[in-house]
Amino acid sequence: MAGRLLTVAGRQLSQHSGSGAPLLLRQMFEPKSCTYTYLLGDRESREAILIDPVLETAARDAKLVKELGLRLLYAGLGDPGQPRPHPRLCHLRPE
Repeated sequence: MAGRLLTVAGRQLSQHSGSGAPLLLRQMFEPKSCTYTYLLGDRESREAILIDPVLETAARDAKLVKELGLRLLYAGLGDPGQPRPHPRLCHLRPE
């Protein structure tokens, strides 16, 4: 399902722009790891995926998905059907 969403996204992004676009894209920042997470959603089907989520912001990301009325299909390296964020250990800075 997530693969289909990305394929559709690639075709339709070139045809639409602005707030009327069929896709919703949100960029979110996590300061501790200096990492960006992206929420990509289909406005019609309400399906969404999280790209590069981090554990520190899982609650924030879940809240945004709920507020936007989306159904999360995939998050980072989680198994499809069992979305879960993964730690971005390569981005963690020593304290």
